[in-house]
Amino acid sequence: MLKAIAVVLFVGTILPAVTPAVVKHYSKSCYEYRGHLTEIENGFYTLYDENQIPFTTYCDFESDAPFAWTLIESLSLEEAQKTNNRKSFNYDHPLAECHMTWKLFRLSKARIDVIKSSEGTSHYRATCNFNAVNGTGIDNRIDYLRGEICANAYFFKGHSNYACALVDYLNVRGKTCRKCKVAYAAYDTWHSHIDLTLTATSQYCDKITFPSTITGEDVFGHYANTNPTFSCATDGNSTTQWWIGGAWIAAAF
Repeated sequence: MLKAIAVVLFVGTILPAVTPAVVKHYSKSCYEYRGHLTEIENGFYTLYDENQIPFTTYCDFESDAPFAWTLIESLSLEEAQKTNNRKSFNYDHPLAECHMTWKLFRLSKARIDVIKSSEGTSHYRATCNFNAVNGTGIDNRIDYLRGEICANAYFFKGHSNYACALVDYLNVRGKTCRKCKVAYAAYDTWHSHIDLTLTATSQYCDKITFPSTITGEDVFGHYANTNPTFSCATDGNSTTQWWIGGAWIAAAF
């Protein structure tokens, strides 16, 4: 179900025969939208860019409370492995914005930038096989990534090599690290991803090893070297989602 909102606020004292000023709130992110909902429900919502032009994406309010997450990309493994789709979020590479599917979708850079700069946006995350039909979208936090944008200098910037980035939470095949440094990459021909081999060996990272890792294994994107035991890469129809959002605080509104 597609949802849209225009919150109307009356400003000042209403006097007889005086038309009150009307302020419409055009939510730029799911975090902002969350502040105007009386019932919290995941779904497709209409947001607005800097020119107040509407666009549709998916909002997740339920799987990771109190976070409100805005979907910026969802690709199947088959699509993610195409050279043309191996782009970091520093590049403008919109995909199927008007005909969204979980196998092929990415917002334009201009719309991602609006969400990034909107109220409350502080984190990014990656998920595997988000299920919009059943439950809250994810059953657990296996094969799951979450980090602070301010702690990863390269999430919205291109970088021609790997860098050890601090993440809040990383789980691969059931093993978890918290507040750990991992080998992160993003470039014009490298989609945002983590290299597990470099994460385990680089002197600048935390040398964390994950079970059943193959040489050069890429997780959450790029997928030059894939391991079917990682749920985003089980087969060509497996999907990877990237989101940006923040922990919703009622006092912000």
